[in-house]
Amino acid sequence: MTLSPLELHSEPYGSTGNIGENFRRLLGAPTLDPLQTVIRESVQNIADAARPGVGPEILIRLRTLSDTQRDILRSIVLAEIPEEPRSSATISGLLEAESAVVLEICDFGTVGLGGPTRSDRIPVGTEQTNFIDFLRNIGTARDTEQGGGTYGFGKVALYRASACSTIIVDTLPDGAGPEGRRLMACHVGRSFEKPENGMRRRFTGRHWWGVRDPADGIADPATGDTASALAGQLGLPERGPGRSGTTIMILGFQTDEDDLTATGNRIVETLLWNFWPRMMRDAPAKHRFACSVMVEDRELLVPAPEEFAPFDLLCKAMTAARARTGNNVRRIESQRPQKILGTLAIEKGLRSPRRYLTADEDVRLVPEQMHHIALMRPVELVVKYLEGNPLPDARLEWAGVFIASDEDEVEQAFADSEPPAHDDWVPDNLPKGNEKRYVNIALKRLKEIASEMGMEPISRRPGDGSGPPLARLAGRLGAVLENVGGDGAGRRRSSGGSGGGRPSRARASRPVFERLEAGDAVRIAVFLTEVTQDARRSGAKLIASASVAVEGATLGPVDDTVGRPEVLSVRWLDGKAETAGDTIDLGGREGRFEIRVRVPDDCAVTADADVIPEVGT
Repeated sequence: MTLSPLELHSEPYGSTGNIGENFRRLLGAPTLDPLQTVIRESVQNIADAARPGVGPEILIRLRTLSDTQRDILRSIVLAEIPEEPRSSATISGLLEAESAVVLEICDFGTVGLGGPTRSDRIPVGTEQTNFIDFLRNIGTARDTEQGGGTYGFGKVALYRASACSTIIVDTLPDGAGPEGRRLMACHVGRSFEKPENGMRRRFTGRHWWGVRDPADGIADPATGDTASALAGQLGLPERGPGRSGTTIMILGFQTDEDDLTATGNRIVETLLWNFWPRMMRDAPAKHRFACSVMVEDRELLVPAPEEFAPFDLLCKAMTAARARTGNNVRRIESQRPQKILGTLAIEKGLRSPRRYLTADEDVRLVPEQMHHIALMRPVELVVKYLEGNPLPDARLEWAGVFIASDEDEVEQAFADSEPPAHDDWVPDNLPKGNEKRYVNIALKRLKEIASEMGMEPISRRPGDGSGPPLARLAGRLGAVLENVGGDGAGRRRSSGGSGGGRPSRARASRPVFERLEAGDAVRIAVFLTEVTQDARRSGAKLIASASVAVEGATLGPVDDTVGRPEVLSVRWLDGKAETAGDTIDLGGREGRFEIRVRVPDDCAVTADADVIPEVGT
């Protein structure tokens, strides 16, 4: 079909004023970089647009427009350029450049942008106003249960990501049929003015390209076959029956990398970091995302979070938190008033080898050692990661998940505490009252728990001379070793009385961590064991060994790049016998023995001890 150029409508200030160009600043600046922000905000909006009970399909595509597609932009979509000089220059620059990169964010199986196309023409009884909320109004709240909030911040992120602050929106509302398809281009630039009939007529800086209404000159979207034809010639995804939803094309998408594949991999990492709960295989059907990422015509691998570290550990915690059962699950509660604020689950494990998606360490989201709690509301979108203390051995890590309660008052408190970017919980955003108290209590308790992970303070002995850094490391050792059993090393066996019989053979109790010492350029962990002989004094030698500690067990074999713990000496505390190395001749001795172990960097260690009997006994 022959396509006519879309017509430009530049928004004038109304009689009662408008929000102009500065609406981009009113919503605040994101804490994330532009790529993370646009992906995070757009996918959150997609989550809100999901049909009831159905998880959406999401496609994010980064590509270079073909010459034919750029001709369609120049001659049909953006044939008329705004008069404001900066807007004119940036849009013309895109159209005249040798190549144009676009980012497309597409969703399928969602409700699309239906309803009226004019904010001042809403029929009585109309409930769905998604089109005007997204393309006309600013900061309108979405009427979605436990939804992400308003369209405002996510919309601003789209324009910020464009070199010319311009997007093209193609949508097929749910149940509308082919005739209901809509396409419109939008630009946000600087406000400007021009003389008209002897007056200064001022314009807000917002512009739309569509089909102009002859009655008032305002541009409405192209619809039906025209919208479908335009979308096809621009290379946008097809939308047949059952493919309702929206595609947003960001023109002149600004990337930090010259290689689009590198940017595509960053998109994959951003999806995983922010949306892994909804990408899990066992995510509830109403929440599950089916995500794909394409660069040009090639699809990138989006790993299943259950199979990609450290998300595998987070997924285990998520499964436990959803079930609300297990030894690693606890409730976070408020006592006054008495409320369950949410569920916390923490998983610990070996640090799996990382398969980094991005080569640039400065832009990676995934930490080398996980020690974070993922905070989320019942909608299961990650708000932020609360960082805690890492486990003392860098080859171990822990991951937690906190899901706020779905009780209305509590859930609303957490929702209202979020800033426009939905990337934090800020109690100061709430007025004094129970809601503020709920968020404060939950965050305080979660921070305490995250701080306690991998670090347990120990009491210093008077005069032992150990400084705070050593005490902290000793606390880490103690935290890792807290589950190591023993028979009370450091306590003397009773020497009198007839109540306690002799053991059948000489033995050593399980060594118990005592303290940490500073040696010459090394750290030394001191353990105590108690040797008990039988009536025949059959123990010939005490042999000590050391291993890297894993929550009360041992980890092995030890990689040479980490270093091996080494037993430096064994000393009898009830006498003067001492030997370098891991073996001491007992010669009939019993009682307390001190084992000194060299601690490799970034490790915690545990010790073991065994008594070798005399030959023939």
